[in-house]
Amino acid sequence: MAGLFANSRLIELNPALANIGELKNVIFNSVLRDSGFTDVVNTPAEVGGNRNGVRVSVLHLSTGGRGFWRVCMAGGDTVDGTQQTLNEVVDKIERLAFL
Repeated sequence: MAGLFANSRLIELNPALANIGELKNVIFNSVLRDSGFTDVVNTPAEVGGNRNGVRVSVLHLSTGGRGFWRVCMAGGDTVDGTQQTLNEVVDKIERLAFL
């Protein structure tokens, strides 16, 4: 059975980052590419990629100033695999540290 999951969180952009584009670049490289995702993209709408039959998409919706809704979504071939992949990506994003 296929699975579809989402995780959303209201965030404030870290002061060490100039703009949301810098955060998206870090997610693109340090979260998705370094975790073995393929077909990784960084477009104005999303940062996303595929791994083991799961597509993950991360988007940032401005709330004004340095505030954003971060919405992470995953769709995949199995319920468990899709949810585990989404949870892994969300956890890695949450653990990002900036100086």
